[in-house]
Amino acid sequence: MKKNRLKVEVFLPLGSCACSFGPLLEKVGRVTSKFKDSVDVQMKSNTSKEACKYGFTGSCVIVDGAVRFSADFDEKKLEEAIIQRSMNGR
Repeated sequence: MKKNRLKVEVFLPLGSCACSFGPLLEKVGRVTSKFKDSVDVQMKSNTSKEACKYGFTGSCVIVDGAVRFSADFDEKKLEEAIIQRSMNGR
């Protein structure tokens, strides 16, 4: 991860068919592409230690380790969270 980039973690069921999480990745991509120079998008398994740390089992998106979105998030809300977290300490 490049220094001073906002981390956006996307937790997915990596062992299942891509059709089950493709729409989520498309939504994340549409939003994060607007901030390509300031965000670092990381895909992780929803069964990983990090997922357990956050306390969930399904697909979700975590912005800056603090803001959590379920798989059916509103794209505008994700964009707002990225802007706000980028302004708070970046």
